[in-house]
Amino acid sequence: MRIQYLLCVSLLLCGCTKLSDITDQKTKSANKAPVTTKKVNKTTVIDCKNDSSQQVTFEAKGDKIQKMTQVFVMDFSDLGITDDMNSEQIQSKINSSLDEKYNSIEGVHVSTQLKEEQVEVTVEMNFKTADIDTLIENGLLDKGEAQSDYVSLKKTQNVYKTEGFACMTQ
Repeated sequence: MRIQYLLCVSLLLCGCTKLSDITDQKTKSANKAPVTTKKVNKTTVIDCKNDSSQQVTFEAKGDKIQKMTQVFVMDFSDLGITDDMNSEQIQSKINSSLDEKYNSIEGVHVSTQLKEEQVEVTVEMNFKTADIDTLIENGLLDKGEAQSDYVSLKKTQNVYKTEGFACMTQ
């Protein structure tokens, strides 16, 4: 009987120590450092305008420009459009010349809109899909703006500022 009593007491003591180990583990796990979240690169939108109603909009993540949209106006006389042409002929002439030059380039889209004696031209460049070397070859991008594999927001913005553009973050 005495052996059974000692056995019961020893089992109870072992059980109590194991229970305290479990509660210690719970309090240790509750005191762990908080989980940190990774900062996601937000898209920054910057508008640059100059006195002659030209506008450039950049969408960038960090220093990498993702998309650039240029809007500028050209006079009919600059495009060789005469007074005897109707609006359909004018639009057709403009679209054909721009389509040949720019819309064949991957990642580039050009659209136009007639406004009185002028044509408003919008050029969109998606740098995720466009080839930087092809853009440079076609005169859409300056060599100084491009890094090895992306277009630098800082360099491009500095070029536009030296050309008289005022830039603001939206």
